[in-house]
Amino acid sequence: MRKPDPYSCRAAPGFSLIELIGVLAIMAILASVLVPNALRAIDRAAVSAETQTLANLGQEVKLYLRDQGSLPVPANWSTAIAGYADLSPANVAANPRNQSRVYLADPASSPSLRVILLSSMRAGLDLPTAAAISTPQAFQDIWQTADGSVPPSANWAGWGAWGAVANSGNFLVIERVNLSPVYDTDLQSLTITLNNRGAAAASYNLVLANGSSQAPVDVAAGQTVVLSNQVPRVQVNLFRSSGGIALNYSYVVSTTGKTFDFNGTDWIPQ
Repeated sequence: MRKPDPYSCRAAPGFSLIELIGVLAIMAILASVLVPNALRAIDRAAVSAETQTLANLGQEVKLYLRDQGSLPVPANWSTAIAGYADLSPANVAANPRNQSRVYLADPASSPSLRVILLSSMRAGLDLPTAAAISTPQAFQDIWQTADGSVPPSANWAGWGAWGAVANSGNFLVIERVNLSPVYDTDLQSLTITLNNRGAAAASYNLVLANGSSQAPVDVAAGQTVVLSNQVPRVQVNLFRSSGGIALNYSYVVSTTGKTFDFNGTDWIPQ
């Protein structure tokens, strides 16, 4: 009968403590190299996807303008565009990282000829509200900001937090939408001229085709205001006093431009 080998049940040699520590150290070094690269790749993919999404939303803004004859306003833009984008209003208003997108209409003209869509792809880097970008210069600052950069802090104080983060411009997505071609080729753009020939200020406001009402604008004594690029179905309300007080005349833009003179008491169509 064969005798059992006294060495056959001997356990296989394992890693020594020093060898195990060495393996863990190598894994830690590899992780320190690979994980940041993987995270950066994820961020780049997310930013690229958001850039395409904002480009698509910009096209939906143009479609909305063509169909409605007016632009969405910041208060309702996500709801207005949702049906065109085949998204829920919530998914228009916020990006996949749960950061609110911002819709800015150029205040340099009425109606606005340009729109900006902003999106932050990093938590903690907030964006200005539409109310914070209320002047033509503030809008222009963002319009001219190069991709991968951040607007100057003078544009909005909150950009200072962005400047404190390295490469933060890579997380800012700016979509610039030029609406001039829509007005030039797809909509009949008309001009409304308001001449204040009285001795005191009068005012006007616009009610857009979607029913939203813009804030009253004063027309100083002796001033002429030209409302260019108006479209059919926009209503022009003319007031006897500054600040939108004492409605005197309402004109719904049709197929021709119009001139109104204020004689100090009434707005008279010419």
